[in-house]
Amino acid sequence: MTNNQVAVKTTGDFLTNPQLLNAKIVKQYLDPSGKASDEELAYFIATCKERNLNPFTKEVYFIKYGTNPAQIVVSKDAFMKRAEQNNQFDGFDAGIVIETENGEIKQIEGTIKPKSATLLGGWCKVYRKDRSRPITADADLSAYNTGKSMWAKAPALMIRKVAIVSAFREAFSENVGGLYTSDEMEQAAPIDVTPQETQEEVRARKMQEIEQMKQEEEERNREAELQKAFEEAEARTEAEAEQIELPFI
Repeated sequence: MTNNQVAVKTTGDFLTNPQLLNAKIVKQYLDPSGKASDEELAYFIATCKERNLNPFTKEVYFIKYGTNPAQIVVSKDAFMKRAEQNNQFDGFDAGIVIETENGEIKQIEGTIKPKSATLLGGWCKVYRKDRSRPITADADLSAYNTGKSMWAKAPALMIRKVAIVSAFREAFSENVGGLYTSDEMEQAAPIDVTPQETQEEVRARKMQEIEQMKQEEEERNREAELQKAFEEAEARTEAEAEQIELPFI
């Protein structure tokens, strides 16, 4: 096994081993309302198995709202765990970007800033043993701040976390590339796993729909004709009954 591969096991049960996930389990526990398509469930299962992400330990979440494309959201802890499993990981530094009352822009570690300073964003540096320079990333507060929930209570903590995840994703793309946390999902494009149809497939589907409509129309016409014939037969029976003369007793 190479340094970049995530160790997987084939024992245990699905609660502890993502390699044992299947469509039935995901439908039962993660999509009980049945909103997701088979393709979306298959994509989620493949992602969990490939990255060894466990949805039952809150490493990864499957989100499906109505008819919108399904989203796969990964926790910050999952990013950290994948980095720590990589032999080239050599630590990281992270903090926030502020503007002082004098207009100076500074990077400070942690999330505590002077009351007079304005919070601008977050930053992170990730160190790898096989790189001569750190992988850096920053995050603009105005691009991520929703002003709700934790963003309203602790914006410095939240924007620092976004910067950390962004830096880790770039530094360890072989482990967490293409994955996003819930704090980034409004900025990241939703993962659309709906199969894309070719022109030939669209044409064939339309023809099938037209043929089905014709068959349904023919069925309705047959039912109308049968109903009409039944009503006519019933009317004739009643008319014939009225014409029958009962014998005088």
